[in-house]
Amino acid sequence: MPSRAKPAGARALRTLWAISVLLPLAGLATMAMQAWQETMEAGEERVVRTAEMLREHALRAFEAQEIAIAAAESRVVGMGWDEIRGSRALHDFLLALDAVTPAAGGVTLVDPSGRFAASSTTGYPTPPVDVAGRDYVAAHPVGSGMREAPTIGKVITSRTVGVLIFPMARARRRDDGLGDGGIVVATLWPHYFQAFYRSILEDPGDAVTLFRLDGAVLAAVPEPADPESAALPPTVTPLLRQLRRGLGQTVHGPSPIDGQDRLTAFRRVPGHDVGVAYGLSLRALRADWRRQMLFPVIGAVGAMLLLGTVTWWAERALRARAAAEARSRTAERQATMGLLAGGLAHDFGNITQSVMAAAVLLNKYADNPARVRQVAGHLGRHAERATALSRRMLDTTRRNGVGSAAGGPVELSAALRELAQLLDATLGAGIRVRCEVTPPLLAAPSLDRAELETAVINLAANARDAMPRGGTITISASRLTAPPRPADAPDLPAGDYIRLSLRDEGEGMPPSALARLGEPFFTTKPEGQGTGLGLAMVAAFVRGTGGALAAESTPGQGTTIHLIVPAG
Repeated sequence: MPSRAKPAGARALRTLWAISVLLPLAGLATMAMQAWQETMEAGEERVVRTAEMLREHALRAFEAQEIAIAAAESRVVGMGWDEIRGSRALHDFLLALDAVTPAAGGVTLVDPSGRFAASSTTGYPTPPVDVAGRDYVAAHPVGSGMREAPTIGKVITSRTVGVLIFPMARARRRDDGLGDGGIVVATLWPHYFQAFYRSILEDPGDAVTLFRLDGAVLAAVPEPADPESAALPPTVTPLLRQLRRGLGQTVHGPSPIDGQDRLTAFRRVPGHDVGVAYGLSLRALRADWRRQMLFPVIGAVGAMLLLGTVTWWAERALRARAAAEARSRTAERQATMGLLAGGLAHDFGNITQSVMAAAVLLNKYADNPARVRQVAGHLGRHAERATALSRRMLDTTRRNGVGSAAGGPVELSAALRELAQLLDATLGAGIRVRCEVTPPLLAAPSLDRAELETAVINLAANARDAMPRGGTITISASRLTAPPRPADAPDLPAGDYIRLSLRDEGEGMPPSALARLGEPFFTTKPEGQGTGLGLAMVAAFVRGTGGALAAESTPGQGTTIHLIVPAG
């Protein structure tokens, strides 16, 4: 009998040693993956936010130059080119105009022959510098149509001041509305943009590029070796086509500009054939991730030491009792209990703190039965909420983002009640959430429960914003048999559905706003407080299930949003 017990005990010890190492490592690996995902999501938000800021910076600089161009155009209305060349007052005006635009490299009028007629970059009288071969001059021949936005030329070395510039040019208008062959030019300094870009970099490995949509680089950090011929590689062409349509892009991994490992966001400058790209070095994100993982690593090492200590003690106990099979089994049970105790120590510590706090309150109000019952009730409710939250977290982990783990109909009653409890606790003071759902409510197996919950949370957030003084949000659901083309959802085919409704007591919407429900970028919120994409995404989700989005609202009496999804 001892000979059989010894191998069994050895196998158990090997298992315990493996658990003492692998279990903390598995937990550490899970936390590492979650932390990396969160770091990448936060990094993408930073990249997009910075790219939007860079786009606004470029737009403001371009608008200042457009104002300078417009001022110069207005100043020379009715003047001939000979008069322009001979006007000292015009020259002084251009100098003053140049002085108030810090990003500018000068304001110049170029005559139809391609020569300077007046310029803030030269003395008076302006020498006839020949720039006929420049791309921004060739773009405005005699009789050319007037463009909505100025032409932005490539980076060049100024023939008057000898520094790098890139021009913005607009044709001078004739009486018939066409260009007379001359242009008004306002130039910008690439180094003005590069100085600003260096000031906002989060890491030395970050990169910023200002470029035309034909690929010509206007300003960049790191600075290109040859700024006058710098261009984006051909691999960026598909992104440039997307930017022409106004579609911003965010690229993970190797940058399409220089191949470096970055998160890169591309945005177009509104009204111009120019874009900006901001690349956040993944080195900085990895450093953030390592900082986040410091305490989990310490915790994993501590867990391994604790579990290893428990296992070592179990091994000693097993060897001391190896003579008898019964005592060996007892030692194995003790070792297992020690392992479980080590794993549960942290959880029991938290529970002990809660019990101690409750004991203090009960002792303090021992002579007040009503207060004792109240404290006991609070403790019970907190315990129930903790249990419900734990169960929900386990269910969410098992579901892993899919609508129906078993592949069958999705039961919505419990899900909506849990979601209502969560929203009631998180939407803020003054906001109450009620759930009026009668089971069973079975939705089609194709319905993604996670997406449905996201849609309801989105609608609840909108309802909260519509009730600045507080109020009640009511979530209800019922079965619906739709006839062909019902009035509130004319595109809905006949069939069986579930109508999930969310009603608020807010300000309501006028008919004009209600008619545009779900339209992308339309919002009734003040500027800067909404994008108009929340309801649009909800509408897209509902349509994707084969259902419909409907609403009822009266100004001053609240709004009800209906999500109609196929029944199971």
